Amino acid sequence: MGMMQEQVAVRVPKILVVEDEAIVAMDLEEQLREMGYDVCATTDCGQDALALIEQHRPNLVLMDIVIKGDMDGIETARHIGRGLQTPVVFLTSHSDSSTVSRAILAAPYGYVTKPFQSKDLRAAIEVALCKAQLETRLRESEQWFASTLRCVGDAVVATDANNRIRFMNPQAEEAIGWQIQEVAGQDVDEVFVLRDQHSGRRIESPVLRALREDRVVSIAFGSILAGRNGTQLSVDDSAAPIRSENGEVLGAVMVFRDVSNRLLAEQALRRSEERFRNAFEFAPAGMALVALDGRFLQVNKAVCRLLGFDESHLLCRTEWEFTHPADIAMERAELARLIDGSMPVVQFEKRYRGPTGNEIWILASISMLREGKEPICYLYQTHDLSDRKSAESQLQRLAHFDQLTGLSNRTRMYIDAERMIQEARRNNQRLGVVFLDLDHFKRVNDSFGHDAGDRLLQITSQRLQDCMRETDCVARLGGDEFVILLGGLNRSEDAGVVTETIRRTFVEPFVFDGHEVPTTASLGVSIYPDDADELRSLFRCADSALYHAKAEGRNNTQFYRPELTAKVEARLKVESALHRALERGEFVLHYQPLVNLSDARPVGAEALLRWNQPEHGVVSPDTFIPVAEESGLIVELGEWVIQQACHQAAGWRDMGFPLTASVNVAARQFKQGDLVAVVQSALKSAKLDPSLLCLEITEQHVLHDTEHNLAVIERLKALGVNIALDDFGIGYSSLSYLKRFAPQSLKIDRSFVRDVAHDSDDAAIVSAVIAMAKRLKIQVVAEGVETEAQRAFLLEEHCELAQGYLFSRPVPETQFRAWLAKSSSG
Repeated sequence: MGMMQEQVAVRVPKILVVEDEAIVAMDLEEQLREMGYDVCATTDCGQDALALIEQHRPNLVLMDIVIKGDMDGIETARHIGRGLQTPVVFLTSHSDSSTVSRAILAAPYGYVTKPFQSKDLRAAIEVALCKAQLETRLRESEQWFASTLRCVGDAVVATDANNRIRFMNPQAEEAIGWQIQEVAGQDVDEVFVLRDQHSGRRIESPVLRALREDRVVSIAFGSILAGRNGTQLSVDDSAAPIRSENGEVLGAVMVFRDVSNRLLAEQALRRSEERFRNAFEFAPAGMALVALDGRFLQVNKAVCRLLGFDESHLLCRTEWEFTHPADIAMERAELARLIDGSMPVVQFEKRYRGPTGNEIWILASISMLREGKEPICYLYQTHDLSDRKSAESQLQRLAHFDQLTGLSNRTRMYIDAERMIQEARRNNQRLGVVFLDLDHFKRVNDSFGHDAGDRLLQITSQRLQDCMRETDCVARLGGDEFVILLGGLNRSEDAGVVTETIRRTFVEPFVFDGHEVPTTASLGVSIYPDDADELRSLFRCADSALYHAKAEGRNNTQFYRPELTAKVEARLKVESALHRALERGEFVLHYQPLVNLSDARPVGAEALLRWNQPEHGVVSPDTFIPVAEESGLIVELGEWVIQQACHQAAGWRDMGFPLTASVNVAARQFKQGDLVAVVQSALKSAKLDPSLLCLEITEQHVLHDTEHNLAVIERLKALGVNIALDDFGIGYSSLSYLKRFAPQSLKIDRSFVRDVAHDSDDAAIVSAVIAMAKRLKIQVVAEGVETEAQRAFLLEEHCELAQGYLFSRPVPETQFRAWLAKSSSG
């Protein structure tokens, strides 16, 4: 039973995982166990890794390059290679040339970059294990042969002319099991019984033939020599006559050598070669032997599948015929490093061209096979990167392009704008900045629905792109706000030609469901360097010009002039009124419930600030919140909101509804206010348990001064206050902030929930967010739930909480209490 257990243990490879990120290590450990590997241990420190290898003797180490401790992954791998001889595969997000060059010096058995597919990881592991096994067997074989050669000599037997044994050396005695004194005088054919190794039939002794034919009998290879106690030896034997000085035949001498070990080694070598051929042929990674002139010498099935051609087609051609022309020079330079011996292995990404001319991205790991010092051919290992490249492209689009229109988003626009300013400054040219808003866009949404609004935005983006030159850039900032960057202008008047062309493109009405909807646009223009010489000032100038275009009746273009300060003055008026409103108590809170999706019962409510101005009625939050944030008044307002929300939550608790009050926190509250002290004061004043307060932050609010904001959030968590990440998915660094700020909950932005029931892309994103959050033990809230179809989808995906018009609009506190009473009775 113990032997069986030991055999099973040998068949299941043991893997040590060295990874400094706990979540990644857990996920990797789970994947490896699902693949059938034995994860013997995990660690995040190089020194601990060395100790664990001594303890567990794993078959393979998966090593991140960035780890904790005094040694990074590369240095740790060098120690492992020198002392422990355990194969290492690097598993890292670093693929720059300097890191790869350092890593190669540690002689890894593989190099896998994150993110990766499970099949790619498995392929890397199997190839590394196969290579390690072959190298281990080779070392053992070499040691065994060395010992054999030192210990074994040729056996010599001499007879007289009548075949009787006269002499045996110690090697012969040991081989046959008889001492010379025991067999002296006996017929050599009786003592040395030889048989054919294949048929087993008795073979005449070469001594008899040498005496009878009076000649040297050539070596017979691989005969079987029967020993004293039934032992059998495989031997090479030969014989020759022994002559006197006058040529008389005195006898014969037989020389034989025990070749059992040699035959076993040859058999092992054949098995090893067969295993290598099988490993080569059936490896999941593409493998090919390529001649120095680029000809394919041998390819496995994975290469054929990758390139889309059969073996016979590939073996008639060179590797260069399938390589993308733009990558050939780079690849030749890498191969030159193998030939001159400066690198033992090179690794790089390249493109092949498939049967239809399609691009196939692969990661190539290439080593040189040599005979002595002479290069013979290249060994290519290829891993398909198509899925990874597709994912990278998708992430790139999400990070830099608007999902609805395909235009550049705010992030990409800022990058392009800075570049275009530098080009204009370098070429002594002008740059036009155009702000464009669709006139009365809200009416389209209100009259025809959001689908019509989205379609109008898509058509607008297409019309704008049709008007642009290669040197221009079009971006969508959000809603119906577009920015156009006009590069390479020699005169400021040139911008007017382009903007007039743009405005005329809106003459053609927009058609939706058979209805013609007239559309117009208002444009504001600023010019670099005439109006400003840095980006933010240019944007402010264009924004002021756009405000003036709308004030002039819309459907026109206005260039910035210094006197266009009306918008600034209006903002100052709003700011002044805000100060008075806080003193006069004109602010109130409305509450929108947060409910369990399964039964619509409330678990919390989001506090939303409203301004009831006596002179003008209700002021839209979109009007005064930005001004409050810009002026810094949001800090005082935020303190008031937190106080009010805590007291309201205490009131709901006393009614028998222990609901969580959610409050949005602005960036300035982190930077200028003492947010922790404000929260502590509000909780104490309301006698509210901290768990009934949730502070909602957005990643945009905490992009700057991250370390300070993280410290504040940790202090709030220490109080027992919940933290929610709001508007999740619309920023460009959501995943990194999930990790850094570790919120208790996240709120999926309404822009993804809106079309989740009929848009496969939105559905995929929402499903992925829910699954990821559950894995990280983060509660998920879906915002903007308005239909039963949306609710049904979210329930199916196991989303727990939601808020939206389907359950209740934001209402004053008195109406919210009535809603609570009704919901509890229902």
